[in-house]
Amino acid sequence: MKKLMFLAVFCLTAFGMVTLFSCTSQAPQGNLKTDIDSLSYAYGVQATQDLDEYLQQMGITGTAREEFFKNVLIASKIDAKDTVSMKRVTENVNRAKALAMGQQVGIQVSTVMFSQTNETVFGVDSTQSLNKAQYLAGFLAAAQKKKLLMKQDDTQKYVETRTAAIQEKINAPIKEKNQAFLDKNKSAAGVVTTASGLQYKVVKDATGVKPAMGDTVLVNYKLADIDGKQIQSNDSIKFVIGSVIPGWTEGIQLMSPGAKYTFYIPYNLGYGEMGRRPNIGPYATLIFDVDLLKVHPKKAGATAPKVVLPQHPQIQIAPKK
Repeated sequence: MKKLMFLAVFCLTAFGMVTLFSCTSQAPQGNLKTDIDSLSYAYGVQATQDLDEYLQQMGITGTAREEFFKNVLIASKIDAKDTVSMKRVTENVNRAKALAMGQQVGIQVSTVMFSQTNETVFGVDSTQSLNKAQYLAGFLAAAQKKKLLMKQDDTQKYVETRTAAIQEKINAPIKEKNQAFLDKNKSAAGVVTTASGLQYKVVKDATGVKPAMGDTVLVNYKLADIDGKQIQSNDSIKFVIGSVIPGWTEGIQLMSPGAKYTFYIPYNLGYGEMGRRPNIGPYATLIFDVDLLKVHPKKAGATAPKVVLPQHPQIQIAPKK
């Protein structure tokens, strides 16, 4: 049976006692006064994906749904930094199913999903934030099948366009800085620029067979950003050519075993406009120092595996058993 996978956090009190929080909490009133309010509300609506199916599978129907959403609201108001309240609500797991599930979802929505969505829009270090009250208002309205302030079918497009606009504005100076580095670097001594925009420098050359698509290579490498900060370092690592970023795929095929190159990989040949958090930011230029140690030719009939990037966080669904 397919079920929602929740955090191992149980937000309830013992037996017949009342909740640790005020049960008179009122749902936040949705409004679309600003772009941030609208975006927060839309993300909240989107966050209810698969929730209705989960409630049906768990047998939470009728008045139990009211209890469920009441406790979603109560628990969602716990601040992630309020460790005292978080500890108190995790001490017992003996209350009714709707109470338990409602508070579990409330904490996940408030302290996990909202935070991850906020980082998706503004980045990890931004002082800007979505409106949590509007996020919750959109979530509750959509989950409880109430009248929405925007059509549910329109929320996905709104989320995509508004998030893209915000990120474009935030990332504009970052993109400019990386492009300025590449523009200057292409004139540096020994640097060659390929038709794709990849820049490389031969530190130590070698002769012999060059790897091709599908071959496995053994390498040492160091990765740094344009400010000289080292991000990663690995020795004797194997890669299948075609399973890594385009800049690597192109650059490694220029080398022979024993050679050492430096790759300067622009964002469109690396991790793109979004980067790969937490270490690789948006529009990042990747500087790799690469030693090619060995080449293992592709076996007949073998294909290179595809790299799958993580998607936007949602409530996770386990496969049917």
